[in-house]
Amino acid sequence: MTINDLAKYCGVSRATVSYALNDSPEISKETKEKIRKAAIELNYYPSNLARGLKHHKTNCIAIFITGFEGTAHTLILSGLAKSFERNGKYQMLVSIADKDVSLVRMKMVDLAVIMDARMEDETIRSISEIVPIVCFDKNIIGHNIYPTFISNIEAIQDLTSNLIEKGLKRVGYLLGSSASSHNYFRYKGYLRALKAHNIPLDTSIVFDANAFTKNAGYETINNVLKQNPHNLPFDALVCGNDELAIGAIKALKDNGYDVPKDVKVTGFDNTLEGSMMTPSLTTVDVDWVKYGEIMGDYAFKILKDASSIDNDYLLIDTTIIERDSSK
Repeated sequence: MTINDLAKYCGVSRATVSYALNDSPEISKETKEKIRKAAIELNYYPSNLARGLKHHKTNCIAIFITGFEGTAHTLILSGLAKSFERNGKYQMLVSIADKDVSLVRMKMVDLAVIMDARMEDETIRSISEIVPIVCFDKNIIGHNIYPTFISNIEAIQDLTSNLIEKGLKRVGYLLGSSASSHNYFRYKGYLRALKAHNIPLDTSIVFDANAFTKNAGYETINNVLKQNPHNLPFDALVCGNDELAIGAIKALKDNGYDVPKDVKVTGFDNTLEGSMMTPSLTTVDVDWVKYGEIMGDYAFKILKDASSIDNDYLLIDTTIIERDSSK
């Protein structure tokens, strides 16, 4: 079914059908209703791409992600979906591992949300010349680029300070993925806490898992403990996220250590698994669904009027939740 078929069926011109489907004031209300009713009966849907070629607008937004692994990305997508539903006419196109960002280069979308931490800054700057870009977890600035962040530095600084103020002397840190700006900013918060308490950095208790996964947390800390079979090198461990912390706690238990009696452990993200494990995990809560909604609304605001954006970036607050793993 094409627009020509619909026009022939209704006994009108192709232009009249286009006016009706685009709610143009050029034709009467009765004609619009007649054509729209016929379109439904004939199962005709106008092509967004074809409209885009004519009006330079597709009513589509691309979401570029690494994959569906991990709690945070899934919840953010859920929040984005809520924002799209609330804002009506735009469609959300989720693209996985599209290194060429072809949806943007082919001008099939009006804006792109970048949630793929592996996407190069050069690529992002390149496509920002085509459409506005909203970035998640990317420390990048530039024309037509709108980063969004959570308050990583402040959250980890407060979390680390809480442990130090409990009298713990050797607070270690477990790093996550080097590709993630969350990793950089959370570690920066840890360093700020040490500096605020006049504690010199001891790199022997900073461990690099280079991933935000349970397996990476387990393997990294298990290896550390195997190398120090009779001497636990830290009395607290701040982890870059909950999954790292869950893996680290399992490694500590497997090596005979009690959490929190022998060592205290904290995470970040407030995952369901962390809240239900034993001991329950002290963490930083980020309402990822709300984050997705706010990021979506931010994107729609940019599309409506980019000049109305007051700040160079969007910052989302966090909340510390203390549970048994650090008591």
